[in-house]
Amino acid sequence: MNQFEEIQIPEIEEKKHFGRPFRRNWKTAAGIFAGIAAAAAIAAFVFVRLYFTEERIILRAFRNLAEEISECQELWETAAGTGPGNGQAGDGLNRIKLETVCNLSGEGLPFTLGVDTTLARDAAARKLEAGTKFSVSNTKLAELELYGDGSELILRLPDFSEKNFAFDAERIDEQYNASLFANIFGTLQNHEISVNLFSKRNPVSWLQYLDGWQEKVSIEKLENPIDINVPEKNDRQYRCSQYRLTISADWMNALMKDCTEASGGTLSEKGITVETAGDIAVIIAVEEKNDRIVRISAEEPFRIRVGNEEGGIAFETSGEICFLGEAQSIDDIFVSMQTKMPIQALGIDERLLAAFGSKSGTEDTITVDLRAETFYHENDTRVTAELHGLTVSVDRIGSFKLTGKAELEPLSEELKGPAGERIRLFEITEDEYRELRDQIMKKIWRWMKALSFFG
Repeated sequence: MNQFEEIQIPEIEEKKHFGRPFRRNWKTAAGIFAGIAAAAAIAAFVFVRLYFTEERIILRAFRNLAEEISECQELWETAAGTGPGNGQAGDGLNRIKLETVCNLSGEGLPFTLGVDTTLARDAAARKLEAGTKFSVSNTKLAELELYGDGSELILRLPDFSEKNFAFDAERIDEQYNASLFANIFGTLQNHEISVNLFSKRNPVSWLQYLDGWQEKVSIEKLENPIDINVPEKNDRQYRCSQYRLTISADWMNALMKDCTEASGGTLSEKGITVETAGDIAVIIAVEEKNDRIVRISAEEPFRIRVGNEEGGIAFETSGEICFLGEAQSIDDIFVSMQTKMPIQALGIDERLLAAFGSKSGTEDTITVDLRAETFYHENDTRVTAELHGLTVSVDRIGSFKLTGKAELEPLSEELKGPAGERIRLFEITEDEYRELRDQIMKKIWRWMKALSFFG
């Protein structure tokens, strides 16, 4: 019997254990990843804290608004032909056309007074045309037209005369005192009257006055956001964060003083200053999804004094401005403001006010409520302002309300002087004056008869 051959038993390779070493490696990787994630989170938190601060958010919102205004201005200047590409100074108001339709009603008035105006101005050509129509309850009363070319003014009264009455724009008081009118109505004493229809505007760059604003303006983010609803715009809604800006009174007064002096004009010449009585606090509502300013409102009424060393008038103003456009913030602008001032601001003599009753022991005040909407049309080359209500309430007199609409657009046509016979107004003869007076008296008599139907 053969010997049994040695059976080779294969060696069984010991399997490597992947349990604990693998778990140790995974835990190490997870720890590293967690550390990286924590570091990234901390870095992101620090970045957010440093970059998305209240100042940066507000500045970004104002920058967005400024860019939109700049774009509109460029489109406007291109349409008006006053942009840099046309070789003219970029002033969009050099060539404009303005039309307004207004209606005035009030307590005790048995009718509505309509005042419609037109204005066309071409500063480069030094030409201006203006017209005003008066009506009572949609019945036209009279029309007045004015044309100016810089050195001469032409007045037209088409309802009274077919002639054009011309006079010089400089020293109207001297022309009047040397005319027949001075003998009839008396002379003008201590008055120097001149009309400058094309005075040069000194543009003020606000940027030069904003240095160091961080030290003069404090910014605080309010805790609770707000939903701003606009029923007039299909119940449009804006979710906004709110920020309080407190502006130093000293810095604001210095800023207004510098701007007044830089712009020149009557205020600067007469030493009149504009000052605020205290710090100004405004609330800025910024839409959360795109950092657009939706509303700027006064937290409390702020008081402004206008006057000189001899005296002045104090105004108290409150209100808000809302930017409610969809494509741009300035597509639709709503303004709601209220201003209170003493009646002395109108220069009304107390003897005239006595006809409306005696004083009640307090100073008579004027309250002005403004509700208006402004919106841009296509290509931002026409602006419409809807005056929903300008209500003026005067103690002892009553309330008056003005409503209407104004449309502003770049001037497209060339202005020409009025046709017809032209005479010098202050060289008018007695016969010419008598003829004009008779025409005016006949017209006034017709007015009185028409108004008698309204009680």
